[in-house]
Amino acid sequence: MKYLVLAAMFAPLWAVAADKHPGQTHRPGLRERAKPYLEAAQAAGNAFVSVSSASGLPNLAADSLATVFGSSLAQTTETGAAPYPTSMGGISLQVVDKNGVLRLAQLLYVSPSQINYLIPAGTAPGLTTTNIVDAAGNILSSTAQIQSVSPGLFTANGNGQGVVSATAYRLVDLVISAPVIVYQCLDVPGTCLSVPINLGVDSPVSVTFYTTGLRGRSSDAAVSASIGGQSVAVRSITSGDDSSVAAGLDAILVGLPLSLRGSGEVDVVISVDGTSSNHGTINIQ
Repeated sequence: MKYLVLAAMFAPLWAVAADKHPGQTHRPGLRERAKPYLEAAQAAGNAFVSVSSASGLPNLAADSLATVFGSSLAQTTETGAAPYPTSMGGISLQVVDKNGVLRLAQLLYVSPSQINYLIPAGTAPGLTTTNIVDAAGNILSSTAQIQSVSPGLFTANGNGQGVVSATAYRLVDLVISAPVIVYQCLDVPGTCLSVPINLGVDSPVSVTFYTTGLRGRSSDAAVSASIGGQSVAVRSITSGDDSSVAAGLDAILVGLPLSLRGSGEVDVVISVDGTSSNHGTINIQ
């Protein structure tokens, strides 16, 4: 049983690591979601905007995954490999917190219109300045607010909306059976749809949600999950090491109670220290 519990806790991050880290991808859907925040940032004199890589909202926290949207950010398009570098595609990204402490961010993906990065651990909450510096020393700057926590829930379509990016399994006689499908996608971006999950009767289903922005929580007990407006118990929280392929990712494992049976398409929300994430969805048959 000990090894079963360990597998249940740590397998989720390995499942993500085996696929492409969400911070290593081009995110047109997320850019559309962030469009009003980009326009507001540029109107205020900023060269770009930083948003959560999960939600697409300008809600950021230290040691979380963020995405920059703008133009002429880099000359080339490159994808990083773990441990993620602090210089890539001819640029580096500096985060200067409210105390004036400058830290270089790890870069996961760079392109002329989008940069995915990890907000450095230790960045103090408050107003920060983010600088994109090229090889010639040219600087593009923007400001952002850093919060203690800023939970962001990854979704399958990569735009912070719709069906959650999650993995699930069924437990039969204390043994993990075949994976339970949570969503299916066509080859065209933005086409992921939920798959109804049959809760069964004596074969409990557990789901792992992938998030970011939880590292500054006051305690594990401060993390809660709600499905269809019903509170569900959080069984474990597993965080990827920043030197690993799962840098910035936090996996939340929950069990689906039988009381959710027949709920259909319902909202999923993660809350940390009173701050709620964007809304995703899951389908309960």
